[in-house]
Amino acid sequence: MKYTLYKPNSKNSGAAFSFDSVKDKSGKNVLFVSMIQQHSWDEKRKNGSFKENAKNPDKSATIMLSFNEAGEFISSFKSRIPFVAFHKKNDDTTIIKLTPWDKKRKIVGQDGEQWLETPAWGLSVTRNSSQTFKLPIEAGESAVLEELLKSYIHECLEANKTDYSKNNQSSNYSKKQPETKKTPVDNSLEDDVPF
Repeated sequence: MKYTLYKPNSKNSGAAFSFDSVKDKSGKNVLFVSMIQQHSWDEKRKNGSFKENAKNPDKSATIMLSFNEAGEFISSFKSRIPFVAFHKKNDDTTIIKLTPWDKKRKIVGQDGEQWLETPAWGLSVTRNSSQTFKLPIEAGESAVLEELLKSYIHECLEANKTDYSKNNQSSNYSKKQPETKKTPVDNSLEDDVPF
């Protein structure tokens, strides 16, 4: 399942994002987000081009979202609370931010035109503090993206259920379960939890 958003602009600072829910080589469900920075703007046609940057590692990137992060996106779409995630692999650091904002939308009707505020989000992905991709997401786009994210989460949960069933079919519950070591946990960040 794939959903691509092209967002060129006349400032030549747009981006294209592709959300692609697939299975990796081992059959595991993964969600790749591929990003390409805008290459050029055609003023006559009022459109932008991205394909020239598709294979340029300085102008394109791909990240993978966990199904928990997909859930955080859905939660942010519903609650309008920002979400921030950090990915670190070797010396590479990636910061993902999903931030709500209100977009003004012009509505033309029988009574003339009026401006209304509609929910929107800004998605930014920054790699190593030097490479940033930005995508404005409108209300309708967030609804479509939410469906893709829900499907991805569902597929991950079904795969976990299948793996759990396979692993427990042959186990004998009368066998002694392995002991687990308890690790000290710092609960200082959970002082405001209401339970």
